[in-house]
Amino acid sequence: MGYCADGNGEVFLKDKINVKELKTKLDNLNSSIDYNIENKIIVIEEYNFSWNEDRTYDFLNTLKPYVEKGLIEYRSIDDDRHWRYVYNPKLDKWEEEIAYTSYGFEGYTDNELIEELKKRSYSIKKVKNKLKI
Repeated sequence: MGYCADGNGEVFLKDKINVKELKTKLDNLNSSIDYNIENKIIVIEEYNFSWNEDRTYDFLNTLKPYVEKGLIEYRSIDDDRHWRYVYNPKLDKWEEEIAYTSYGFEGYTDNELIEELKKRSYSIKKVKNKLKI
């Protein structure tokens, strides 16, 4: 799918990687993503009138063996769509998260809220409310 989109983010690299090898792999991709590697951090920027999800995933998957953690945020030029890619080291994959506007918790199930809290590393304990009079 193509959008007019802007993206930026940072990727933190693992220790003792071959940066020259990584640069060669990234430079050989057909990508509109600009990057700069400095001190184990890749700063990423993309300003594109024809953003392409497949090319973005090619770039992210090329990074995958070298990544410790990372986040790249995108927004459409007309600002009606926001999404991001977050590297999940436990699953060794990039996950897409799409932003939604929410005006309260009524639209979420308990399980959805619990999963979100777990994802943010909170510990959850269910407690039954007892009303004493």
